[in-house]
Amino acid sequence: MFDASLRLHDYQQASWIADSARRRWPDAIDVVAMQCTLALRSGALSEAFALLERCLLASDYRAVDRVLFRTGSRPRDLHQSDEVFRWLAHRADLDLTRRSYALVAEAYLILRLKNMARAQQLVVALEDVAETLRSDGATTCCLQSNRQNLGKLYVSISSATYHLALLQGDMPLLARCWQRLAAFSHAINRDQMNPDALFRMSSNLGRGLALGFLLDPRQYGTVRSDALTLLKAWSSANAVGLAPRRRVRGRTPQENHLLFLESLQKSCEELHQAGGSVTPEACRDWARLLNHSSEGSLTDTIAALVQRQLNEPEP
Repeated sequence: MFDASLRLHDYQQASWIADSARRRWPDAIDVVAMQCTLALRSGALSEAFALLERCLLASDYRAVDRVLFRTGSRPRDLHQSDEVFRWLAHRADLDLTRRSYALVAEAYLILRLKNMARAQQLVVALEDVAETLRSDGATTCCLQSNRQNLGKLYVSISSATYHLALLQGDMPLLARCWQRLAAFSHAINRDQMNPDALFRMSSNLGRGLALGFLLDPRQYGTVRSDALTLLKAWSSANAVGLAPRRRVRGRTPQENHLLFLESLQKSCEELHQAGGSVTPEACRDWARLLNHSSEGSLTDTIAALVQRQLNEPEP
């Protein structure tokens, strides 16, 4: 009932449930996890961290997962949220995936705060995780479910990194993100990868493949046509192989990934055909598809960059 209340954003009912449970079972870890979530959301960080310690000591990760994956369970103050994510990212008693998702969550937060110094620190940390995952053979055929899937984590890490690259104007980093995701799209073993995780990562991987349109063809050659070829292949594989299997245990992802990939592919084709005659409106529409963050100014950055690159013909 508590989690259902959170999903419905009925925090008054969630608080009532937690208070009722505490009166009856004051020391139950279920109650501690509920109290921890409410303390995090209210910004009472001293209390929240003490409760998190109790949760982690009991190997209970419900409060951690709520703050990582439910924005409504985070402190309203962005700096407090940043403090929470940093705390989680450095916990040795958390597994790699949760520590890494704390870095991802902080990266999107830093985009809004425009903290350039911290952005660079996060890039170093994210690239280190990306290299660890790239070197792990299980990343391309991981059977784990959504939040523990190494392949989905790899895509999430790369997606957060390319947003930071755009914030910093770091084109070599942007190119590494594209190359990393292009190689991953070729290497995925679709027969072994968890199908639900594969479906859920598809939009972000599609965005990553489309990054080729932001790279200078004078330096990276036929990167736009290569990006379009990769995106077409990825879209076709999703449409044929994943659509019939995307429902898992009666639950369907909220985002329509197939529809998004179709829209992205169509937009990329239009840009490719227009070349240097592309309109600012088309660039902005495409930029909205690539900007997966809540920082709207990044859309202008992407739109200006793609329009500039399209003025350079491919070899």
